[in-house]
Amino acid sequence: MLTTEQLKYQTLQLIKFLEINSNNYFQFNNNSNNNFMKKTILLSLFCVAFLALNAQTMVISNGEDIGINWWQAGSTNVEYVDWFPKDGNPSTKAMTIWISPTSDAWSGGGLSGLNINVSTYNKISVLVFKNVAGTVRLELHDGGPNQFVSANYTTPGAWQKLVFAIPVGMGNINELLIAPFIDYNLSTIVGEQSRCFWDDVIAYNDTTTGVLNITTTKEIVKTEIYTITGSLFEIVQGNQKIPFTKMTKGLYILKQQDSNGNISSSTISVK
Repeated sequence: MLTTEQLKYQTLQLIKFLEINSNNYFQFNNNSNNNFMKKTILLSLFCVAFLALNAQTMVISNGEDIGINWWQAGSTNVEYVDWFPKDGNPSTKAMTIWISPTSDAWSGGGLSGLNINVSTYNKISVLVFKNVAGTVRLELHDGGPNQFVSANYTTPGAWQKLVFAIPVGMGNINELLIAPFIDYNLSTIVGEQSRCFWDDVIAYNDTTTGVLNITTTKEIVKTEIYTITGSLFEIVQGNQKIPFTKMTKGLYILKQQDSNGNISSSTISVK
């Protein structure tokens, strides 16, 4: 579930990691054939990692260059502003609305012209910033009866990623509405409490559970797990399972050595 800016940042971090480790792999021999092999492997790993970063996610709106045609839903206008930066996303751009005591409870923003394939994606996440806790509701349209899904915002004064499950059985989503104040007594909300920001609306496929069992035709004697920034996270001895439960969400790089001394690299995405 990466935005454009997050993808750029993590890709740059990945390039640094791969460059450092490819140099380590081949430092024992610096002839021209090895240099060619190093470049080939570096390019291959970069392509694999880039695909892994972008796999099974769809950026619906990022406040910068994708999905920025939000329209007024209810009695509030949608504005694009600079606000507090978000973790992992250097951009400060976000969508915002102001609510008032006379506003419709379902006021917010709507985005049309979508084509979210529900056979590919089963969750939608939205970054939300408000100064009062409460329910945020998404209204999803597929040409049939409107579907409503809600999530609870619990961190006033901070960005929080809310996750909404796409209802089973609905068709591809062509329109989405967000209602940030759906269950509030609007007459009690004053000042900055009446404002909401949202950004990084992402559709994704949440299927990663349990552990990953690494299999190969050769015996694995050691597996090194690195974060996207190149820090060593853990070393697993032998041909063992990789426990996802110990890993936070994000992209990881596995560096494995088999019984013949061969080294291979792969990427895993923990969601």
